[in-house]
Amino acid sequence: MRGLSSRKPGQPELIEFPEPELGVGEVILAPTVCGICSTDVKMATRGESDARYALGHEVAGEIIDVHPSSKWSVGQRVVAAPYLPCGSCVYCHSGQVTLCPDLFKNSIVPGGLAERVYIPAAIAERGLFLVPEGLSDEVAALTEPLGCVLKGLEDTPVAAGDSVLVIGDGPMGLLMAAAARMRGAWPVIVAGMTSHRLAVAEGKFADVVIDVSRSELRSSVDRHTQDRGADVVFVVVPSGEALASGIQGVRAGGAVNAFAGVPPGTTVELDLRKLHYEQYHLTGSFGVGPAHMAKALRFLESGRIDVSPIITARFSFEEASDAVAYAAKRTGLKAVVLFGSRGGGPDE
Repeated sequence: MRGLSSRKPGQPELIEFPEPELGVGEVILAPTVCGICSTDVKMATRGESDARYALGHEVAGEIIDVHPSSKWSVGQRVVAAPYLPCGSCVYCHSGQVTLCPDLFKNSIVPGGLAERVYIPAAIAERGLFLVPEGLSDEVAALTEPLGCVLKGLEDTPVAAGDSVLVIGDGPMGLLMAAAARMRGAWPVIVAGMTSHRLAVAEGKFADVVIDVSRSELRSSVDRHTQDRGADVVFVVVPSGEALASGIQGVRAGGAVNAFAGVPPGTTVELDLRKLHYEQYHLTGSFGVGPAHMAKALRFLESGRIDVSPIITARFSFEEASDAVAYAAKRTGLKAVVLFGSRGGGPDE
């Protein structure tokens, strides 16, 4: 079977992977939709030496084969967690599931951008979720990224009436803004520097947008927060500079979440006097657990978070490398790969 490999830096390509074989409790999934995220872009750019894996982890599909011991049935539509915490270590017991040392012991193989996906027994038991009737696979494929956002809101809670600043106008930034709005935050401010993304954010996902290529961030935030700064800041841009801006944008006693993954060695200069006397909280958030995915799927089913404006390009499986290139160029927002479809590329 074929999958999209990143073994050649900057040149993702469809190659042959071994056919998955069923073991006790295991499931085989035929993907119908797989989203492209910034992690796929990073992996494709740098190349991955482990030839066992394909790109893609935001996957929805149909079960096509099950081991007799599995609780699942052929024909069911599901979304799959890309990895799974063990459930028994000190981190799992304390609710910090993405700190689990065995987080990647179980993962989907070879990846979401493959013609067939092997689901280990542990994920089939605790990390596979039935797609509700009436919810499209295209929307369901965004369960994983929305789950990551809900994990961020768990790590740095937002209460009704809180002012929230989201630094980053990409798909994850807009999902974060939408989820903060759902929690009753006001105003929700999205800061970025891509005009067409900010245009989507304005009204649909945010109460206020700030183009930081034209306006100074802190003074712009102050205009909408009674000169205090934001109660909560989520930094959804993978850079130290963005995090430094987030710290400047938070009010005294507020909270800053470093949500975006950054390259190794990324540092930021920290004013310890400001940290001490202004007593703001600085933390990070990584990944997703099964409970976050289950909640995300329920929110998508209810329509409380409308992700449809975020999807701006659709590609066929044959065009999967083009989908990664589209995401890398940031010419739109979210690209998805539709299996068994002609795709068509960016929306007009």
